Amino acid sequence: MKTFFLTITMLLGMTVAAQKTEPAPLRVVSLSPRITETIYMLGKGDLLVGRSSACDYPAVVKKIPVVGNFGGPFLEHLASVRPDYVITNKLKDKASKKAIESLGAKVILLEEYYLKDYITCVERLGVILNCQDKAAAEIKRFKQALEKFKLEANKVPVASRPKVYVEIWHRPLMTCGRKTFINEMIEYAGGVNIGSKENAESFACSFEWVMMENPDVIICPAMGSGKSGVIAGRNGWEQINAVKKNRIYTDIEQDKLYRLGPRTIDGIAMLRKCFYPTENDREKKEK
Repeated sequence: MKTFFLTITMLLGMTVAAQKTEPAPLRVVSLSPRITETIYMLGKGDLLVGRSSACDYPAVVKKIPVVGNFGGPFLEHLASVRPDYVITNKLKDKASKKAIESLGAKVILLEEYYLKDYITCVERLGVILNCQDKAAAEIKRFKQALEKFKLEANKVPVASRPKVYVEIWHRPLMTCGRKTFINEMIEYAGGVNIGSKENAESFACSFEWVMMENPDVIICPAMGSGKSGVIAGRNGWEQINAVKKNRIYTDIEQDKLYRLGPRTIDGIAMLRKCFYPTENDREKKEK
């Protein structure tokens, strides 16, 4: 009898244990390219069940269903992937947030004005995706890299640093102001943003304003490779230092400049190479 009860007890225990299953993995949607990159960098790309049409890096993300545009969900598509979280740095309107929440998903908005916002983003994702150690390592890498850039930049007096014009768009002319991480990237790379006097993310400017500010370097990735001649040919711009010295850069990777994420450090290094080219860099550009 004792053996019988022991057997029954063991069987019951096995049945209970069998009923205890592992919790289902999180189902995550990213509607922001830079957040998608960060999720993959943290080793949690397998949790993504949906992305925005703008999410294109790393290349493997293209296998994931598109469930919206940048900051704009397609609600039927979103509902079909049953997300637990929808993460982005912006939404097109308040109604979108309510609509997503009505599907049972939690909306996480992670802003991207300054470099420190990337650190906050990594910290939040580390908690949400249960990868705090990986997040801590990335934050350490990012801070250490910024400190190295700062030390290098400080070797050059501010008055001697190159003045930089970043052309975000050309119809009309748009550049970046002080209220953006791009301004900080320029500073860490050892340059001075001519638009930093404006307390804005970006603003429209005139051809005459750029001529008056007389930048030493022009960064214009949106124009595309080989288009520096278009900029140099603008009426009156032949007097600008950057044009005189052939310091116009249109062939740089704009994602490294415009996306605040794991590759931002590469973006700062890219800018620094433009601001302080080696003799070899100059020779390549002249060819």
